[in-house]
Amino acid sequence: MTTGRNGNSAVAQRSVERATLIYMAVGFAVFLLMGVLGLLMRLQHAGWISLDPRWFYRLMTLHGSGMVAGVLLASLGGVARVIAPRIGLSPRLLWSAFVVYFLGSGLVILATLVGGFAAGWTATYPLPVRGDWPVSATWGFLLGYALVAVAFLLWCLAVLAGSWRAFGGLRNALAWPVLFRRSGASDRPLPTGPELAATVVALDGVIAVLAGVVYLVPIFAELLGIVERFDALFAKNMLFLFGHTLVNLNIYLAVALVYATLGAYTGRAFKLSFPVALAFNLVIVLVLLPYFHHLYQDFAQPWPLHLLGQIGSYGVGVPAFFVTIVGSLGLLYGSNVRWSAPVIFILAGLWGWTIGGVAAILDGTIAINNVMHNTLWVPAHFHSYYLFGAAGFTWAYLFHTLSGVDGWASGALARRLSWLYSVGAGGFVLAFFFSGLQSVPRRFAVHLAAWQGLAQLAVPFVVLLGVAFVGLAVLAVRALPCAWREPVTVPGPADD
Repeated sequence: MTTGRNGNSAVAQRSVERATLIYMAVGFAVFLLMGVLGLLMRLQHAGWISLDPRWFYRLMTLHGSGMVAGVLLASLGGVARVIAPRIGLSPRLLWSAFVVYFLGSGLVILATLVGGFAAGWTATYPLPVRGDWPVSATWGFLLGYALVAVAFLLWCLAVLAGSWRAFGGLRNALAWPVLFRRSGASDRPLPTGPELAATVVALDGVIAVLAGVVYLVPIFAELLGIVERFDALFAKNMLFLFGHTLVNLNIYLAVALVYATLGAYTGRAFKLSFPVALAFNLVIVLVLLPYFHHLYQDFAQPWPLHLLGQIGSYGVGVPAFFVTIVGSLGLLYGSNVRWSAPVIFILAGLWGWTIGGVAAILDGTIAINNVMHNTLWVPAHFHSYYLFGAAGFTWAYLFHTLSGVDGWASGALARRLSWLYSVGAGGFVLAFFFSGLQSVPRRFAVHLAAWQGLAQLAVPFVVLLGVAFVGLAVLAVRALPCAWREPVTVPGPADD
C-alpha cells in the first residue's frame, strides 16, 4: 500500500478528503437553514409577522447557535482539506468528530424547537436553569453544546498530532525558526500560512474547550442537585472565554482559507514570512483577551480585567489587519486577477471584516460600550465580520474546491450571484449599524413602531442574500458528485 510523506495511505487520504467535503457541504446546508430563521426574525422586527415571544426566543437561540456551528463545521473541513497533503490527519478522528458534532447539533435543535429552550445562543448562567421550559430541554441543549465542544476538541487534537509529526515538534509547527531568525536550525520543513493558522487555532481551541467544561460542569451539578448555585460572574467569564474565543478562532480558520484560495486567481502565493509568523504567534495570546469587553457592564468584575479587555480588543486587530487584509490586497494589486465567485466573496469578506473589526474595537472601548453594547450595534459588528468574513471566506474556498479556477465559479451566473450576495449582505448589516446608532435594543422580540423602519429596509436585502445563496447552492450541489469521486494524490518524497 502506497504511503505518502504525510504518513497516510492513499485510502486514508481519500477518506480525509471526503470527510472534509462532508464538513463543508453540511455546514453550508446548516448556514442556509439558519438564514431562514434570521429572515423570520427580521420580519418580526419589521412588524410584518407576529411571532409569539417565546417562539421568537427559541428561534433566536437556534439561529445563533446553528449559524456558529454550521460555519465553524465548514471552516474546520476546509482547513483540514488544505493542510491534509502535508499534515497526516487521522480519518478516524475526523469522521468521529463529525458524528459527535452531528449528534450535538441534533440535541440543540430538539431542545429549542421541541423542548422550548430559549436562553439565547450564549446560554448565560443562570438563564439555562431559571427558564420556564422543561429541565429536559436544558439538559438537551447543554449536552448538545458539550458534544459540539468535544467534536471541536477532536479536530484540534488531530491537527496538533499531525503538525507535531510533520514538523518535528511545536516550535517548528509555530514557525519559530522564522520568528527568531534561526534559518537552518532544523532539518524539518516549516509550515505554510494555512498550516501555521491551523496549529494556532488548535492550540487556542483546546484552551477554549477547557473553559467550556469549567462552565458546564457546575451547571450540570446544579441540575443534579449536587450544588444549589455557583458564582454567576465566574460562570460568565468561563462562558465567554469559551464562546467568544471559539467564534474568533473561526475567523482565523477562514483566514487560512483566504491564503489557500486567493493565490490561484492572482498567480501569486502567500509566503511564510516574519510578519506572518509574528502575527499568528501573537494571536495565540491576543485572541483570548477581547472577551472581557462583554463584561464591562458587570461592575463587580475587577477593573484590571476591564482594562485588559480594552487592550486585548485593540491589540487583536493589529495582526489581522496588517497581515491578512494588507497582504490580500497586495496579492491583488497589479495582478491579472481572474474574477470569479471565490474572489468576489474574498473581497466582500475583507470589506466586512474591516468594517466589523473597527466596529468591534469601538464596542471594546469602555466609554462607548457603556452606551452601545446592549443595542443592535453588537449584532451589526458580529454579522459584519462573521457573515462577510468567517462565512464568506469559507464559502469562497468551498466554491473554489467544487469548481476550480476555470469551472462554474468563474461563469457569469456565479459572478452575478456573488455580487448580489455582496449587495444583500451589505444592506443587511448597514441596517443593523444604523439601528444601533439609534439605540435600538438587541434581543427584543417585539420592536416599537419607531424602531421598525430600518428592519423593514433590511428585509429586501435579506431576500437578495437568500436568492444569491440558493442560486450558488444549486450550482455547488451539481458539482458535489464529481468532487466526491475525484481521486486523491498522496504527496510523495519528491513533492514540496
